[in-house]
Amino acid sequence: MAARKAAVRKGGKRPAKGGKNKAKSGSSRGLAILVLFGVVFFAATALPLFLVTAGGLIPTIVALVVDRQRAKYLTRTVGAMNLAGLAPMVVRLWSNGDSLTAAIGILTRPMNWVVMYGAAGVGWCIFLAMPAVARVIVDLQAEQVQASLRERAERLVEEWGEEVKGRPDEEEPVPLPSAKNG
Repeated sequence: MAARKAAVRKGGKRPAKGGKNKAKSGSSRGLAILVLFGVVFFAATALPLFLVTAGGLIPTIVALVVDRQRAKYLTRTVGAMNLAGLAPMVVRLWSNGDSLTAAIGILTRPMNWVVMYGAAGVGWCIFLAMPAVARVIVDLQAEQVQASLRERAERLVEEWGEEVKGRPDEEEPVPLPSAKNG
């Protein structure tokens, strides 16, 4: 520890703690190479399906790039809806013979793009609307709990009297018996 502080005082760079940055960059580089290999393999083995899915999943890729949250909620929401919009196009491709001509036919129809990207847009709307919806639900639950507690307090007052409210009245409080007097 003292060596680290001395190195920093002398104007040297602070040594890395445990080499975590190297491990993290190495694992992300390995993941990137694996993804790239998978994409190339997918494009080489199923080009028509690759063209339709690559074009249709652009909103999900954009969501992945702009999503700064660790859990990637935006990417999950947009991706799920984008896949739902892409599914009819994939089924149509497979039913038309899974050929390059069928893929180009699907990609040249504007309505297909509206369906794929419109579903992704619905995913964006869901993501943006959920905080407000969650707030309304939490507020409603809080109001229900508050009403339940008020009702319970009223029953206690009916059963035990006004003294259980714990609020000071106009009258003098009754002194409690002490151990000396008892």
